[in-house]
Amino acid sequence: MPDTTAPQTQRTDSTTPQLLSEDEIIRLVSERAKNYYADGQFSCAEAMLKAFAEVFAPHLVDPATITRLATPFNGGFSELQQTCGVLTSGIMSIGMIAGRDQPGDEYAKEKAYTLTQIFYKRYMEAIGTPSCKELLLRWKDQGPEKTQCKEHTRRISELLARTILQVGFHDLPVEDNE
Repeated sequence: MPDTTAPQTQRTDSTTPQLLSEDEIIRLVSERAKNYYADGQFSCAEAMLKAFAEVFAPHLVDPATITRLATPFNGGFSELQQTCGVLTSGIMSIGMIAGRDQPGDEYAKEKAYTLTQIFYKRYMEAIGTPSCKELLLRWKDQGPEKTQCKEHTRRISELLARTILQVGFHDLPVEDNE
């Protein structure tokens, strides 16, 4: 009888357990993103990019320094309240995971473009606006703790992780359970 358990992913970095299902990966990355933001270590864009670096790409980038790239995207471009930092860091995460590192690698470029288009469409369906300012107006009662922003960071991290795993443009090894 075929094994019908969820697909498993082998991870080798020291901060992630050895064997994770897709649901566990989604939970892990979304909880890390929310927790990095919630405990005050990082802002929205930094928290999300760091979580994706640790879970999806520790073999490609140094998660301890990746947040430097995301810092100017916090608060909708350095608190200018333009494009949501979670949306922009999600797109940076896609580049980190699926983007090209060699000139002329059109396949990698198309993977990143396709994944970005799918993610953006799903983001817009779920949230309705890319504007940090509009979101902050919508969540004006969240207080200085930014509870809605923290939940938004978790929710969009989950949405992106699920999208990446569904589309398959990552290099996490997944066991075939058939």
